[in-house]
Amino acid sequence: MERLTLRTVGPADSAFLQYVPGNFRPLLEQEETVCVGAVFDGRACGAALAQWDRGDYYLRYIFVDPEARLCGLGTYLLRGLLGQIRVRGSEQVRAVYSHSMLEDGRQTLGILERAGFSRPEPVSTGFATRLGDIPDVNVSSVPGLEVYSVQEAPGPVWEAYQKLLWKGELPGFAHMEELERPWPELSSFCTVDGKLSGVFLIDRKGEGCHLAGLYVLPEFRGGRTTAALLARSIRAAKAILPPETEVWTSAIDRNAFSLCEKLLRLGSQSTKETEFCSVYHF
Repeated sequence: MERLTLRTVGPADSAFLQYVPGNFRPLLEQEETVCVGAVFDGRACGAALAQWDRGDYYLRYIFVDPEARLCGLGTYLLRGLLGQIRVRGSEQVRAVYSHSMLEDGRQTLGILERAGFSRPEPVSTGFATRLGDIPDVNVSSVPGLEVYSVQEAPGPVWEAYQKLLWKGELPGFAHMEELERPWPELSSFCTVDGKLSGVFLIDRKGEGCHLAGLYVLPEFRGGRTTAALLARSIRAAKAILPPETEVWTSAIDRNAFSLCEKLLRLGSQSTKETEFCSVYHF
């Protein structure tokens, strides 16, 4: 009888939850999530999880029990996960990571390489800080400019947002339905003379805040929309969350990088590091 077996893992498989971080466990409730666990002699000893996000599967986590390392179990888990994803018809799997996310960087990168992932390429810069270290954004009164929480936005504002989504005029990071756990109290809409001018979406991940995307419509760029969105969301977050709450985001262009440098680089615990992407093609 084979001593090592692979199992699909769901939210009720408590034996494997020790290998899935708390902020990833809600993903097990989603039908698109793929999670596999390794069992040796009837005992759980590791798990790997991938999430469907914006048209691709992303490797989110892989963990091998310390007592079972250095014997190829990580590669076994990852290949099993890839097999499950392939059955679902996906054409590729992405692994996006920074070196601080890897418990044993060299070993983890070796697992990706042995499983057939491409050479890692830099794709963005990750920023993280504490909520209390983010400075308030002050915006002077501007005639015709209004900002609302997504939760309390007037019907016409919501309709304008939905119309832009339907027409495909918003980038993926501005799609609320793409978020794991959208935070409507903290996310914001801005209007200028009654027209939707921008959106700032925040995702709840574990006990922290992920700044998922800030987008200003082209005709309103260069105005006060960005500052108004940031000011309302930061103020709302500080009103309901403790100052030690972790806040993080990824900057993928020059403007986003500059904004993150100004807002998220204060405080002794702030971090900035390069994020890499490796891809597995079926």
